[in-house]
Amino acid sequence: MTLQELVEFQKEFDGKHKGNFKWNIKVTDSNIEMLEFLLVSLTGEVGEVANIVKKIARGDFKLEEKKSDIQEELADVFIYLLKLSYQLDIDLENAYVEKMAKNRERFLKYEKIDTNGPEG
Repeated sequence: MTLQELVEFQKEFDGKHKGNFKWNIKVTDSNIEMLEFLLVSLTGEVGEVANIVKKIARGDFKLEEKKSDIQEELADVFIYLLKLSYQLDIDLENAYVEKMAKNRERFLKYEKIDTNGPEG
């Protein structure tokens, strides 16, 4: 699936979701609490990934033991990114391409630095 197909798939799924509010509405100034909810949700999912990694780092688990849990939480992060992109009417694919062009330009500056250090 392309990124746009995934966005459409998510939008369709969200349109069928029942709850206290509509899950697939555009975010505007008049419903900014939806943006707040999405960002809190995204942050929560990133926190769940971080919590797993924290437990791996302190030695409770090996990475391989928790890789599927990390995968699932990263999928949740991705879902919220897809939701944010369509609910804010942002072309995530185009935004990525534009940002990578900026990053290439930015990091190209570092590639031109003499590898012998600042003193040359």
